[in-house]
Amino acid sequence: MAQASKADRADPVATDSANLTDFVVQMKGILDEMMNDLMNSTNLANRACQAAYDNISACGVGVNSSTVFYPPGFNGDFNSYKTNHSSCRSEQSQVQLRASRCEATRDAYITLENEYLAAFRALNEYNSPQECASAETDVQTYLQSMVTHFQNTRIAWWEAYHRLQNVTTNISNMDCTVDTLAQVSKKSQCDQHQLTYENLVCSVYQTTNESCQTYVNCNDNAWNHYVTMVHNTNNTVVDNQWEYRAIKRLQCLLDAFAATDMDAAIDACIQARYDPSSVSSACVSSYNPNGKPTPPQPAVCQAGLSVPNPNTDQFAATEYAGLAASPSLCYATCCTQSMYTFTTHSGWAPASYDSSTSYSSISDARSACESLTPSACYGVFDISCDGATAAQPAYLITPGTVLQASSSGSCVLVMRLATERNTTVTTTLPAVNCTWDVTFNRTDVTGVGTARITQSTVDEAFRFTTCSNETAEGQSCASQGYANGAWVMSNRAGRIVADGSCCSSTKFNRVVGQTLYGCNGYLNTWNKSQNRYFSVDKTIRGLRYSTVVEAKRHCLSLGSLCWGLMDDGCDGSGFALVDGIGVTTANWDSEVLVSSQGTCIYEKKPDATAVQTTGSN
Repeated sequence: MAQASKADRADPVATDSANLTDFVVQMKGILDEMMNDLMNSTNLANRACQAAYDNISACGVGVNSSTVFYPPGFNGDFNSYKTNHSSCRSEQSQVQLRASRCEATRDAYITLENEYLAAFRALNEYNSPQECASAETDVQTYLQSMVTHFQNTRIAWWEAYHRLQNVTTNISNMDCTVDTLAQVSKKSQCDQHQLTYENLVCSVYQTTNESCQTYVNCNDNAWNHYVTMVHNTNNTVVDNQWEYRAIKRLQCLLDAFAATDMDAAIDACIQARYDPSSVSSACVSSYNPNGKPTPPQPAVCQAGLSVPNPNTDQFAATEYAGLAASPSLCYATCCTQSMYTFTTHSGWAPASYDSSTSYSSISDARSACESLTPSACYGVFDISCDGATAAQPAYLITPGTVLQASSSGSCVLVMRLATERNTTVTTTLPAVNCTWDVTFNRTDVTGVGTARITQSTVDEAFRFTTCSNETAEGQSCASQGYANGAWVMSNRAGRIVADGSCCSSTKFNRVVGQTLYGCNGYLNTWNKSQNRYFSVDKTIRGLRYSTVVEAKRHCLSLGSLCWGLMDDGCDGSGFALVDGIGVTTANWDSEVLVSSQGTCIYEKKPDATAVQTTGSN
């Protein structure tokens, strides 16, 4: 080694040449490793890009045009659920028909009872027997006339009594409770079939919509990821191509050090241009920005389900067409239909309302009324009947408020519980504004209950036909374990007007009587005057009635337009209505005439606690 060192010191050129050679060899090895790393990086980026492209097709694995997305346990057969519901509604129709016939028959008996009772009471009024008047001075003839008169009266009295007794007995013996309970039970069963069917369809819609959206999102997300990978891979390739050129130039310079003419070789390296095409990505080269693959499209994602969404009117139109009994409201998870409907009564206003809370839109007022339920909100008062504004808002009306005719074009939107799907109600001026006193039995209370029902028609009929848990009493009963809530009294239009007992087979209610209290600010109370009549021009032409009940009801329905009745001959068989415009409470005594034919008049008594209003025919 000493000799070698000497040789090196003796020949320094030989030593530098040896060191340069070693340096070149080391550098070439480093550059070769860098080139391998560069190519591996490019290939890795290309594989990642290709994997992103291949992942796009993974979204469509197992999916074709006939693919459906059903919730667990459902095989796609809607018909069985639909058939269960429609069959139940057919049975409900028959049960409902039996109950309705029973109630209708009983109502007819009650109407007859009222007529027979009025006729019976009329026979108990002593009237001067005009037929006993005689031009004869013979006492025997006069007495015989009296005997004949009272014998006829006695016969008529007993006939009226027996008619009344018979119809009253029929009413007492006619118990519609069993049929009514069967109707409630069957309706509840059918409503459950309907709810099961609608909830199933809602679930299928939810599953299908979510699955279709997930499928679309998968394809979109996979494509977007592929595009991102293309851009990232392209950046990697571009960077690696610059590095590739640098490595090739360095390799050229290292080779130049060993060249015979190093200077010329270095100049050649400086002038050289290097093609980086070997550093490339097939994934990037094949990228087409408009070439997004179209995956298989399930038909259900394009055309939708064969059954409409339960939250649409189309569902009821197609799925419930031709049902024997109307379906209930949709209570399924996807339904947003309101539980209430509003009837617009034009030309009416409440006698009073709470002005402390107002609403600048009818929709807000309706929502507020719905949230209170019919037990706390009767409806909405629209002052100008043109929709509410901030300057002229709407107000809520509390139950029991009397309605009266409006001179400023107001209207009242009466809320009631909707009993059927998509029920819409529109009307104009209500016929009357009457109040009834209704008596009914309650098996959970000794004796009978009474209710004064306002805002009713003059020919109203009340009955207990169903149960509800929407009223305050119904909710209380439901909390006690009565699933169907409480019996509710409804009027002829189906509006709930009063609560009854908790709904069960042992607790039920039945209307046992109803009496018209009054209409339009007038009582169904009449002051009768004998041997009085009005001239024909003081009566309402064309209106004649054969019974006092019918005449009184029509006069009450007309409000202040009818002063009272006139019975020609006072025999209870021919009634005319006295015009309320020409004859008033203030002037009637000066307009009335003395009758020599025994005609009598009936003055309708105003209600001192109410405002007298005009009614309608």
